[in-house]
Order: sequence, then C-alpha cells, then structure tokens
Amino acid sequence: MDFAKSIPLIEKKIQYSFRDKSLLTQAFTRTSFCNEKNYKGRESYSSNEVLEFFGDSVLSCAIISLLLERKTERYSHGIKTALTEGDLSAIRSKLSDKRHLSSRTAELGLQRFLLLGEGDEKLGIANEASVMEDLFESIIGAIYIDCGMDIKTVIDVVSKLIDVSVYADGEAPIQSYKNALQEWCASKKHRLPAPVYKTLSESGPEHKRIFERGCYIGEKLCGVGTGKNQKEADTLAAKEALKTLSLSKPSAVEEENSLDALRALLAAKKAPSPEFHDLGEAPNSEEGERRYIVECSAMGISASGIGYSKRDARAEAAKKVLSELQKAHSKKNIEADKKENGKSIARAAKRASEVKKASKATEKRKAGNAKAADTVKASVEEKVKAKKLSQKQKNDVQKLNDKAPRDGATTSDKKPRRKLKKKRVASYQS
Repeated sequence: MDFAKSIPLIEKKIQYSFRDKSLLTQAFTRTSFCNEKNYKGRESYSSNEVLEFFGDSVLSCAIISLLLERKTERYSHGIKTALTEGDLSAIRSKLSDKRHLSSRTAELGLQRFLLLGEGDEKLGIANEASVMEDLFESIIGAIYIDCGMDIKTVIDVVSKLIDVSVYADGEAPIQSYKNALQEWCASKKHRLPAPVYKTLSESGPEHKRIFERGCYIGEKLCGVGTGKNQKEADTLAAKEALKTLSLSKPSAVEEENSLDALRALLAAKKAPSPEFHDLGEAPNSEEGERRYIVECSAMGISASGIGYSKRDARAEAAKKVLSELQKAHSKKNIEADKKENGKSIARAAKRASEVKKASKATEKRKAGNAKAADTVKASVEEKVKAKKLSQKQKNDVQKLNDKAPRDGATTSDKKPRRKLKKKRVASYQS
C-alpha cells in the first residue's frame, strides 16, 4: 500500500490537514512494521507508540474542555454545574474508553490504512479494539504536535470526531461498578476488551420480572448478576466481574511481555518478525466460553497457543516459540562448548605425542654422543699408546747407537756391530 496516496483521504475523514505529513504517517505506523522494515536495511521508521502516549493525555484534556464548555457556566462566585465530580469523571471515562474510541475509528474506516508487519497483517489485528483505540490516540497526538501544541485546534478536531452530547446532554450517572470495570479493562496496564452484558435468563410475571445478566470480557463470562431490571443486574454482574478479575491473574496483558521479548530476540538475531496464523476455535470450546487457537512461527520453530481471545492465544503461542528458541540457543552453546573441549583434548594429546617424540630423539642423540665420545677416547688412547711405542723405539735405537764403536775402530770391528743392530731392531719390531 502506498500510504502517501491515502493521506488526502485520511485528512478528509479526520477534518484536519497536516503541515508535516510525516507525523500523520507515524501515527499509522505500528511497531511490527518498523521491525520488519528496519531489519531489511531500509530507512529507519518510528512507530506510533510515542504519539499514542501524548494523544492519550491531550484527548482527556480536550474532552474535559468540551465538558467545561457545555456543562458549566460562569457566575459571580466562579463556575457551577448540575453534575458532580463523579458524574464528570464517568462521562470523561466513557468518551475516552477503548470501546468508544475503537467504534469511532471503525466508523471512519481509519484502521484500513494502518502500516503493519506481515505477521500482524495476516492475523488481522487492525480490527482489534485496542489497536483502533491506539490509532485514534496517535492521530490526536500527531495533530497536537503538528498545530504547534495549540489545544484549541485539538479541541475543535475532537469535537468533530467525538459526539460529546451523547453522554454530556443525557442523564449522566453511569453505575459505579460498571464504570470501574470499564476503566479497569481500558487501562494501559490491562488492555482488555470492553465488557459486554448479555441476558442469560428472565423469570417472574410480566409486572415483576427478574433478569439474570452476564458480564463478558472478550468471550469469557466473568460475572453474573440478578436484578429487577437489566441495569441493576448489570451492576451486580460488573461487581462480581471486578472481584473475579482482581483475584485471577491477567491473561493477555502479562503474556504480551513474551511477544515483546520474542520480537526483541528476533531483532537481535536480524531475523524477520514472527508470523501468526488463526486456526479457529479450540475443540474443547463451550457455549459462552469460546477458546481460540493461534499458531506462531519464527526461525523455523512453530507453536500453537490457546486463549479466551485471539490476542491471548497469540501471546501464548509467542511464549512457547520464545521458550523453544531460548532452549535451542542454550543447546547450541553446550554443543559448541563440547566441540571446543574435544578440540582442546586433541590438541593436548598431539602436544604430548610431540613431546614424547622429542624426548626419544633427545635420548637417541645422547646415546650417539656417548658412543662418539667412547670412540674418540679409544682413538686418543691408541694415539697415546702409539706415541709411547714410538718413543720406546727411539730410546732403543739411541741405546744401540750408544754402544756402536768409536772413531778409530777397524772396519771389521764395525761391521759385526752394524749387523747386530739391524738384527735387534728387526727382533724388536716383530
């Protein structure tokens, strides 16, 4: 969808023309859309959550201003009104509650222009009451900023979008228990569907009928009341519903944290947003207490959730997928550690083998060196022995020379001596 082409039509519906069109675009942008677009590497988008925060407060201020204008008058001692503080509070709550704002959004058909992620779009959350309420408040917040925080401009737009006279000009008091339950469900903390009251049974004669009415939150029956008229029965049903809700743990509201955690995990891993598929009603659904099944898929893991509303079921499915992803991540880390430990052991064994080989080579070198030393020693000893022998020979020769005839002896005397010398030398050498 090309949102830019839809801007003129949207401005016509809300009867306000934006100076800064980007504020209007942001008012229609959901978080799921931002997560997907930002993940795909395109320009950064901002969701409407901040505008919704501003719009919630500005809307209350605009409604109070309209009530002040229509239900009070100035006189010499200040202002006066026929309504009490409780009546004004009840009217303001009724005009700004989820049911009323989502109804006005649906009547204008604004939800069809929402920018959603693929998963949310397939699930069709654009038509959920809480989503349409958020959109209405975001638009008011965007208008407040666009007009330079001129509250008069906002009041003028709100007066065109909300018919204050429906409650302000009627009989004001709304039953206190019903009002309290309405505010409890519509609060930012709980974000539950607006309570709906249905007749369960009627009894008694025509002039004295007894009504049994049930209070439903979504598709769940939370309280039952009996009275002589529907208003009284509704009040008692709302009272019982408040007690039931206060004692039971919140369903979809608490589970929404799991959905946020899943989206954060996928964003950290740079993975697409989770996809949701509506699988219809659960087989064990009963009359007056339907249960729905929604499947959630992310990163190849799928899980189904069951709840009294599709939102509950979606949050439960997201919680299961988140748990499986966390287990898989933990298992992967353990396997990686084991693999690393195995590599470390193999490296240690290899080092030990290399040290052993080096030790053997060292021992071999030492043995070779010792053998070489023995060889050298033997060689030296042989040389010393040969040297001693040579010296002895020289000494013997010298002795023989000393015994030779002196000068003046006859030749005949010398010859026998020369022969004897040669004979002795030969005998010694042998």
